[in-house]
Amino acid sequence: MRKRSVGINVRVTVTEKKKVTMLARKCGLSLSEYLRQRALGYEPSGHPPTEVFDVLDKLDEIAESCSVRDGAAINAQTDRLRDLLIGGN
Repeated sequence: MRKRSVGINVRVTVTEKKKVTMLARKCGLSLSEYLRQRALGYEPSGHPPTEVFDVLDKLDEIAESCSVRDGAAINAQTDRLRDLLIGGN
């Protein structure tokens, strides 16, 4: 694991810090990691709200209670939604 021992200090306004902190939180990253990724040319993607995962879980439950054919169709559509919402592998 890399040991990060050198700091970079940047002055921002209160509003700028709030905005950058919010963007980092949306991506599920610490402020430092978010700034590091942006500075190195990466564009971190945001995490969807928890409710998105709740809906996907509910769709999986519905698919399990359906016939094999219908359940497979629901699972296929749920997988497509999951890929669109949170990124595919």
